[in-house]
Amino acid sequence: MQFAVLYNLITLIDQKMKKIFICILLLVLFCFPTLVNAQLIQNRDRLGDMERMLEMQRQLTSKGKTNIWTYLQKNMPSDEKQALRFLYAYMPLSDMADYTPSFMQMNVKYALRARSELPWGKNIPEDVFLHFVLPLRINNENLDSFREVMYQELKERVKGLSMKDAALEVNHWCHQKVTYRGTDARTSAPLSAVKKSFGRCGEESTFAVTALRTVGIPARQVYTPRWAHSDDNHAWVEVWIDGKWYFMGACEPDPELNMGWFAEPATRAMLVHTRAYGRYFGSENVVTVADRFSELNLTANYAPVKKVNVWVKDEKGLLVDSAKVEFGLYNYAEYYPIATRYTVNGKTDLTVGLGELLLWASYKGKFGYAKLSVPATDSLVLTLKNTFLNNLTENYFMVPPKVGKVTVSATADEIKHNSQRLLQEDSIRHAYMSTFKDSVWAASLATRLGLDHAVVKEAIAKSYGNWSDISEYLEKGTAISRKYVLAFLKQLSDKDFSDASASVLLSQLASAVEEKKKTAPIDEDLFVKYVLAPRLANENLSPWRKFLLEAFSPVFLKQTRNDILVLKNWITQNILVDNVANMHSRTPLSPEGVFRLKVADKQSRDLFFVAACRSFGIPARINQATLEPEYFRNEQWLGMSFDASKVEEPTSKGKLHFVNGDNLVEPQYYLHFTIGKLRNGSYKTLEFDEGKRISEFPEEIELEAGYYALVTGNRQSDGSVLSSMSYFKVSADSLTNLKVELVRQTDGLKASGKLNPKQLQLQAVGSSNIHTLGELAKDASTVLVIIDPDKEPSKHIMNDLAPYREALTKTGTHFVFVTSEQKAGGLNILKTYDLPDNYVVGIDLKDNILSSVMDEYGIVMKDKLPLVLFLDKEGNVYYFSSGYRIGVGEQLLRTIRQSENELPCNKAKQSCTTP
Repeated sequence: MQFAVLYNLITLIDQKMKKIFICILLLVLFCFPTLVNAQLIQNRDRLGDMERMLEMQRQLTSKGKTNIWTYLQKNMPSDEKQALRFLYAYMPLSDMADYTPSFMQMNVKYALRARSELPWGKNIPEDVFLHFVLPLRINNENLDSFREVMYQELKERVKGLSMKDAALEVNHWCHQKVTYRGTDARTSAPLSAVKKSFGRCGEESTFAVTALRTVGIPARQVYTPRWAHSDDNHAWVEVWIDGKWYFMGACEPDPELNMGWFAEPATRAMLVHTRAYGRYFGSENVVTVADRFSELNLTANYAPVKKVNVWVKDEKGLLVDSAKVEFGLYNYAEYYPIATRYTVNGKTDLTVGLGELLLWASYKGKFGYAKLSVPATDSLVLTLKNTFLNNLTENYFMVPPKVGKVTVSATADEIKHNSQRLLQEDSIRHAYMSTFKDSVWAASLATRLGLDHAVVKEAIAKSYGNWSDISEYLEKGTAISRKYVLAFLKQLSDKDFSDASASVLLSQLASAVEEKKKTAPIDEDLFVKYVLAPRLANENLSPWRKFLLEAFSPVFLKQTRNDILVLKNWITQNILVDNVANMHSRTPLSPEGVFRLKVADKQSRDLFFVAACRSFGIPARINQATLEPEYFRNEQWLGMSFDASKVEEPTSKGKLHFVNGDNLVEPQYYLHFTIGKLRNGSYKTLEFDEGKRISEFPEEIELEAGYYALVTGNRQSDGSVLSSMSYFKVSADSLTNLKVELVRQTDGLKASGKLNPKQLQLQAVGSSNIHTLGELAKDASTVLVIIDPDKEPSKHIMNDLAPYREALTKTGTHFVFVTSEQKAGGLNILKTYDLPDNYVVGIDLKDNILSSVMDEYGIVMKDKLPLVLFLDKEGNVYYFSSGYRIGVGEQLLRTIRQSENELPCNKAKQSCTTP
């Protein structure tokens, strides 16, 4: 009730009754204060913090052109206004800059509608609703109108179901729409994921969380930032059901909650976390407390954990306050900081899994570091005594946490029924995918437009469900500029083809071509890559070129082309840099958003500079190694520094030459090695292309002079890592030779088990013929892969083999992929992967092959697919991997080559014996 209503009632009764009524009213208000002006947000601490943050946001954006603050004064229902104010109080800069208040209000309406119309809505506590239902932002995705578009469809899907069954049903709906496929780090919007029908785990979980929140089920994206036992990371979903959080695989439905292929790997996690929108007042362990979000530590829900205390001291033994402590976990050939803490009175702490980390403390250019074995250590002291290191190599043997036990609550019948549903959902998704345009259609389009067939076919193939936008771009773009319509397209990322709109692409092309007519001629390749290209880094594409050309005057454009300082000074004077206010979104502001809001984080400011340069016809880029902005002038790339009083002059440069050491496989960047430059007391990894082999690097790499570190890693089949860190210096105007040699295991190959290839039977796909594994292997070594073709871990295995296809083929080793009779229909997916030439596909009859492996390695293996085994011709197993793992292709190649040296029987016709 509102006070105005009460007052009107009181005026209608006589004086005596009025006194009685007021006494009763006061008694009710005293006993039940929430009955007065009952509102969405009751927590007084939260209300106070909201007002503090709203004022901070107002001040932060005071120089910008935004209607946010006047919009919040509009008349609207009280709950709607409170919810909208909550969102804006904690909103990251990117969302304030690039989305309108009306868009945010529309989504608030749907969140409140779900709260009102779904039966569980009224039972969701205030804090859970605000953190895990109301917010749109999940990851770094482009926000869209998913709730408005899909609300009714999802509401009908869960009609009559309990909250638990509704959560499971929404996940089935998600699987019907989207399946797993690896993509780049930019997260597609939920509706874009539906359009293309696939996404990586971060996109699947963003999509599933959005769908669950759409029907009022609290949900959150849960991450392990990096695995300890394998390269890569993973994201999944937690749902709040009747007062408790449960996990599920995103777009990977199981018959029960707390089930998923990742459940066992998660028992080996060092850190599992999630982000709560806004300041968190709950009871869960908090890793990071920030004004606009809180990062919650959920590791204890999945794995054994321990709290470790870290003390940081200077060389005199005095405690150092505000020292930065990075908890580095080996992954992808670097010690990735899974958490960063700052000391208070010289101390910090973190609750982590029972593995090993490399801790690195830094303060004012000095640093100290040490390996941390969590099971054996309660407290660790780091001493800040180094300003640089040189000519030093240190080896580390890093051990991940042990595998924990996972229980499955579903019955065999429930699992079987669920598998049948998955197949049905696959068929629905495949029917939609069959509407995507094929190469014949693309060739017809290319012929009609007179364009290169190969380029058009590739573009349409990458567009998936977005083919109409890409074909519209090609048709209209050809009219704008036949010369540049395809050159422009080649500058896009693969993901752009599946989610970029024709309007954005056409706007970019038209503006670039038109402006080219007004600027001095430059090298054609330079123009295409660094002026025409609409992609700046890994941001969401937008029509920034047309916007900036209209936002700045012709006089300003002319002055900037003559002197880049004009643009630099404008940015310095007009754009406030705040590196905290956009941390929550993890996505940069668009260049238009930077211009409008007049405040940005450093990355968005730098992208704005590059976008403005390209708009004005000046070649510019983000240096992929240093991630700093550069522009091209006087036949050289120059760095742009916004911290100095003038344009940064060319820095002192030296050259680096990689030397391949004695390695079984050629080292690849981000798989076997990385290099990092010392900056402010810690080493920052240089962003060279992932998977780039040493032989693919230039003979001499130009780098800034300074101190560097080489990290190498040799991942073992049990998940442990033989790692090294070598510190070196790149001197100005000189060449540094850097030997990259992986630490090797000193023990020779040993068989971990034995199978009998002559007894294991499989049926060839598309045939009734039955063969033994020995017959298919033709008396040679074999890689046996037992897969579940529908599951993400098995798809990872196929992806892992692709980079080594040629090398694996040359070994002469036979590859045999098998699955159960129930899953045989999914084996066609293998045709979409780049597998070694000498592979065959078969059906494991009555699971005889799986049973044989289970007899050797344990019955639990049936739940740990994929299983990968390398066998010699007699069936001795020299490599065994179970479950989710990244890097199996490289590990197999290394093992096969080692076997050629140690087991000559693999090439000769003689008996193999276990060393």
